[in-house]
Amino acid sequence: MNRLFFQLLQKKYFIPSGIVTYLYFKNHYSLPGISCPLRQITGVPCPTCFLTRSTCLALQGDLEDSFKMHIFGPFIALCLIIWSIKSIRTKQLFPFLITEKFLLIFSFFLLGYWIFRMFYGFPIS
Repeated sequence: MNRLFFQLLQKKYFIPSGIVTYLYFKNHYSLPGISCPLRQITGVPCPTCFLTRSTCLALQGDLEDSFKMHIFGPFIALCLIIWSIKSIRTKQLFPFLITEKFLLIFSFFLLGYWIFRMFYGFPIS
């Protein structure tokens, strides 16, 4: 058993699949997780508050509640699934390149959505 685990650990391209599996079971079995440190210290939710819960709900098929928690959750879940499939097919941990332009646009939309939620409310945790 240990030998099989270490063989899988050497194949880093299974990491995205492990992340998807963890997030799928996280809400269902209450696996431990880290809550938002910014919200704990300041009381102000960060732009990614409720994103993990939303992603977990999307992976479990509950899209309605997922969109209520965070609008980016289902899209993150879809990206994680695509990443898992592509990394296993190509046997690479990062089978695609994420550009600075993509990160800038994503950050802009995330901050815009956060400002919107600051005025119209966050879901009850």
